[in-house]
Amino acid sequence: MKKIRIAIIPAILAAALLTSCITAPVCMTSSNTPIAGKKITENLGKTSGSSSATVILGLVMIDKPDIDEAIKEALKNKEGSTALINVKCYETTKWFILFTINSVTVEGEAVILAEVKEKEKEKKK
Repeated sequence: MKKIRIAIIPAILAAALLTSCITAPVCMTSSNTPIAGKKITENLGKTSGSSSATVILGLVMIDKPDIDEAIKEALKNKEGSTALINVKCYETTKWFILFTINSVTVEGEAVILAEVKEKEKEKKK
């Protein structure tokens, strides 16, 4: 009987700690900044950033998830990048017994943008 209790207690604790998790799409866009009059000079590859907040007992929110912070983190992860293209955002909520963690994640490709010179604009016309 004692062996059964020892085996059941960790299982109950594990189930009590993590009760649920939901991920939902928030947005999808071609770029996080206007690219009219600019050209992509270099694609630095995929990157991501996130921002989180903790809610205690469903009443007190510590900080807040912020898409702008997640974008800044994603750009910071690829040094020298100036914009994100092919951007996807999603929200994740994890429920625990006494608290909840809300996160916003931004994923995309980091690029370096440069202004198009007047001569290049005229050539396109």
